[in-house]
Amino acid sequence: MPKTIGGPIRPLVLAVLLSGSGRTLENLLRVIDRGELNARVAVVVSSKPGVRGLSIAEEAGIPHLTLRRRDFPDDESYSDAIYAAIGPYQPDLIVMAGFLRRLVVRPGWEGRILNIHPSLLPDAPAGPGLYGDRVHAAVLTSGATVSGATVHVVNDEYDSGPIVMQARVPVLPDDTVETLAARVFAAECELYPAAIRTYVATHPELFGEITSASGSGAPCDERPMEPATAARGEGE
Repeated sequence: MPKTIGGPIRPLVLAVLLSGSGRTLENLLRVIDRGELNARVAVVVSSKPGVRGLSIAEEAGIPHLTLRRRDFPDDESYSDAIYAAIGPYQPDLIVMAGFLRRLVVRPGWEGRILNIHPSLLPDAPAGPGLYGDRVHAAVLTSGATVSGATVHVVNDEYDSGPIVMQARVPVLPDDTVETLAARVFAAECELYPAAIRTYVATHPELFGEITSASGSGAPCDERPMEPATAARGEGE
């Protein structure tokens, strides 16, 4: 369990997993730079080579690497390679930021992996193969009038771990996949940092004296977010 002995409380150390454009990583780095999240991104792992997310890490001076699922025989060995790669950086929390592969939760990591899904779990479209624009298309097809995003703890089933926090946005009559996706992502940019702050601050049994709640971000109840009491990774 992470602890601080004397002196100021240290920043939360994050490992970020991604598979694409890196927009969520980019947003987290901006929030950290603004002092709204007391955290440090120590390492970035991508499941795909050459993606923009790796370029963002490179520009920020963050160690980064690519681990492709196809290079491993199963999810278990792939997951073990990820844990081995991030281990030297001693992360407190793994943040899935558009990670399109399954990560098996190993002992010692229970409750220490978060994911963001671009809909309102558990009732909205989710599961294997449903990520990004596919989710928004399914929401529009369903006729729903409200959508949003969900931050949840990762377990060994897709999109089924305990919900940490949600943000809701309206689905407008003339929405397209693109317009709905933009509205949901704007909500995600506030939701994910807020959820990390709240989750770490309310789980001292996992994170000890570390706090990511000391930033200057607005309290959650001043935003379209809902702390959840109910209840894995996807693509930005």
